[in-house]
Amino acid sequence: MYDCSDSGISVVTRWAIGGGLVVVKSVRVPMFQPTVNGLHFTNSWPSEPNYTINLLGQNIALGNASKGLCGGMAYTVNDLYITGLLPPPETANPAEGTPLFNYIVARLTNSFDEADVTHYLSWIQMSDGDTLFGHGLAWHEITEEWPLIQQDLDSGVPSALGLVSGHQPSIVGFFTGIENLGNCHQVLAWGYDLNGSSLTLHLYDPDNIGNDNTISLNIGNPTRATPLTMSNNPPGHFRGFFRTHYQYHDPRTPVSGAFIETVVTSPGIANGGPIQFPA
Repeated sequence: MYDCSDSGISVVTRWAIGGGLVVVKSVRVPMFQPTVNGLHFTNSWPSEPNYTINLLGQNIALGNASKGLCGGMAYTVNDLYITGLLPPPETANPAEGTPLFNYIVARLTNSFDEADVTHYLSWIQMSDGDTLFGHGLAWHEITEEWPLIQQDLDSGVPSALGLVSGHQPSIVGFFTGIENLGNCHQVLAWGYDLNGSSLTLHLYDPDNIGNDNTISLNIGNPTRATPLTMSNNPPGHFRGFFRTHYQYHDPRTPVSGAFIETVVTSPGIANGGPIQFPA
């Protein structure tokens, strides 16, 4: 595994209008750009079978044309980068049953562990801001999740994120939240800009090829609802983000993912050669 602890970090301190110091910090994971290190096809799978897994006693369809394989794609890209490898050169979505397709599908199941699914469902039921009954989604996102993501990026490694969509009352949220789960999304953060309390995360987004995919928000008041602005998505579509329980897997080695009626296995995947990190 390549040691990528030497991160590209730029910190500038400047005077704000009206007085006071503002810290401007810009961080990019070394030698990572989505157009280079990301998979060269988008999260579109019109002919893919409808895999189903069981989550908390409910059967959930994953990987159909409407849901996609975003989590598996984000995890695959992270696996490749941490191994020090470029992605395979294919620009067309891999066919069902190929090593790359099966690897992505298997890693999708890994991205839906019980802890992360519980995280999605609890946030779907949570208020955006604090209430008399406790902290809201914004507080957990800003005070708990953002420091973990920042730690990853400051250490020079991408950070896998789950994006929460949908809002249901807690009384019925478990049942209806399952349906909202299909509208959630997974991406890979590879940098950030922090200008005072204005935060922009730079993303590998499996749905959109390019280096300009971002999430922006103001982290200055965690107790209040904090809307996200995400490129290529309407305002309010995603309510918050958290750091998923990504665990590294060497993409050159076999991996399996278990569904209710299907076990998907990949022998490992080809790659585009080593990343040319500076000596």
